[in-house]
Amino acid sequence: MATNMAFSSDEAQGSNLTLKEIFLEHVGDDSRIPVSEFRQIMSQHRAALPTDAIQKITNYMDRNNDGYVTLGEAEKIDKECSKVAAKAAGVKVSQMSMFRRGASLAAEICMVNDHQRQSYTEQYTCCPPPLFIPIISAAQLALYIYYSAISNEWLVINQGIVDSPLTYHPNRRNEAWRFISYMLVHAGLEHILFNVIMQLLLGIPLEMVHGSFRVAGIYMGGVVAGSLATSIFDSSVALVGGSGGVYAILAAHVANVILNGDIMDSVMRVLRVFVVLLLLGLDFGYAAYKRFNQTVAGGRVAFTAHVAGAVTGVTLGLVILKNFKVSLVEKVFYWIAIIAFASFIIFSIFWNIFWPEFPPTIY
Repeated sequence: MATNMAFSSDEAQGSNLTLKEIFLEHVGDDSRIPVSEFRQIMSQHRAALPTDAIQKITNYMDRNNDGYVTLGEAEKIDKECSKVAAKAAGVKVSQMSMFRRGASLAAEICMVNDHQRQSYTEQYTCCPPPLFIPIISAAQLALYIYYSAISNEWLVINQGIVDSPLTYHPNRRNEAWRFISYMLVHAGLEHILFNVIMQLLLGIPLEMVHGSFRVAGIYMGGVVAGSLATSIFDSSVALVGGSGGVYAILAAHVANVILNGDIMDSVMRVLRVFVVLLLLGLDFGYAAYKRFNQTVAGGRVAFTAHVAGAVTGVTLGLVILKNFKVSLVEKVFYWIAIIAFASFIIFSIFWNIFWPEFPPTIY
């Protein structure tokens, strides 16, 4: 049952391992760790926490009062809401959040240096959890299943989606809801899987750091900009899918680097931008190929929304995302972004009101 009590220098300063990872790293053959021993382990991995807070939380973990911490007890506290667990243990919510490190992944993806990650983790609670991206993803999957089931076509765009009152058609732009509702229907299994996976992987961490309202604003801004740009630059095609919003979320990570890059590690800053641009470039290239290659299965669906979504992600991201250390240059970027986005939206609305009827839509 013995636990290895030798710690590395990194552990002596505290680590970002999750509670489950710490337990599995130190548990012995007995599959449990004495509470007193686990307390010493946690005092090394959570060096920034007061000793009394670690003692209270480890005592709280031992639900059956047998003097041991088990994997089940560690997993149970990990799943509890920070506010509920903190109240039961008699500690601050910030202390419970730091003890569990449940927000560390989001902090690593979206945040900055060690000090900022620690500060974020101290403040983060799971109440309320990220809601916008999961709800949008669930709605998109549900509608895809619905239209696929009624048409018995699961792989590519079907007639039900083409005729859907949700699909955006440039020549039916008087039905204004279509400028937004098109994000809920998709042009095939490949299309929806890519969008849902990308927005879950990159949207949820962004939502945990910056909040649901900010991420929702960026996502919906990308959706609206996507349909408006399509109505101007590619006005003969139908538009379906959440790609405008997904690209906005992707590009918002670039905006996050612009805003908070002065307190980021320089290597990670470059790497993050490179990964985002690589994903944007690969998917945009494939979308353009499908748009103009008549031999590709599926409909001729617009790709202009991808570009508009990406530009929106950067511009709105500079306006909406939290800035943890504001500089004068960033204030200038802020106003440029507001003016650019507002100008595009206003111009596009007037274009759609006064421009003559568009040519027949192709699919």
